[in-house]
Amino acid sequence: MAIVKNYMMRSLNSVALDDTIEDAIIYMHKTEMPILPVVDEENHFKGTIYSKNILKNIIPEQYGFINRQKILYDRNQAAETLSEIKSRKVKEYMLTKTETILEKDNMDKIAEIMLNNKESYLFVTNDNGYLRGYISRGDLLYYLLCTTE
Repeated sequence: MAIVKNYMMRSLNSVALDDTIEDAIIYMHKTEMPILPVVDEENHFKGTIYSKNILKNIIPEQYGFINRQKILYDRNQAAETLSEIKSRKVKEYMLTKTETILEKDNMDKIAEIMLNNKESYLFVTNDNGYLRGYISRGDLLYYLLCTTE
């Protein structure tokens, strides 16, 4: 049986509940990950913070087809709003209802979750809730490739 532990990524950056939004944005940029796991001081998984959620809080409206001056104004407004919230805590903007999977879960379960929930990344915990890593759609594709050989 193919289990998650054999295909997951173990190297992972996370943010703490009391880290700032600025910290989260810097980690997202450095790791090229639009989503980060949030953990407590003992590395228990508590939720996720998405770049999309931060953007929704700082951009006044969806852009669509608007003129150049409007885009510049909105960009300036977004930067100003970000300046106001960047020192706030991650716990204020994180999602706590994030589905996780266990290291020992079967890989077939991953495909169902990723396709039904449209998740690109799933965070992996052990039986005690400690964050162990993540698995991506790329890892799922690699698993499927290995089953064809």
